[in-house]
Amino acid sequence: MPKSQVATEYLLIIAVGMLILIPMVVHLNDMYIAYKDDSKIASAKATVSKIATLSNFVYSQGKPARVVTRIYMPEGIEAVELENKTVNFRLRTKSGIIDVSENTVSNLAGNLPTSPGFYNIAIIAEEDFVNITVV
Repeated sequence: MPKSQVATEYLLIIAVGMLILIPMVVHLNDMYIAYKDDSKIASAKATVSKIATLSNFVYSQGKPARVVTRIYMPEGIEAVELENKTVNFRLRTKSGIIDVSENTVSNLAGNLPTSPGFYNIAIIAEEDFVNITVV
């Protein structure tokens, strides 16, 4: 067998292997990105729900009730809005920007960071609203 035929067969085997491997890598990457987005959305929903539930709890007790809790802010949060009676996280995903929100019984005030990580927050009942701040 000539050396050129062996080299050609070797290149053909490598090419067939790459034709099988490249689509698999692309598909796995898409699955990974979808998983990351689902994880971010689930974390944001859990955090929003926790804030809303504790805000309702503190408001029902009245002033000077106060709760300090630990929350997780996932990656991709562009804005946090605590306005009127709504907790809203604006979240960037591969498919675009989505809003994760939940309504509360009381008016809300305060601010939360948008950078990812764990934060201790204080939820404090005032006269006619609930104040939410980082401790």
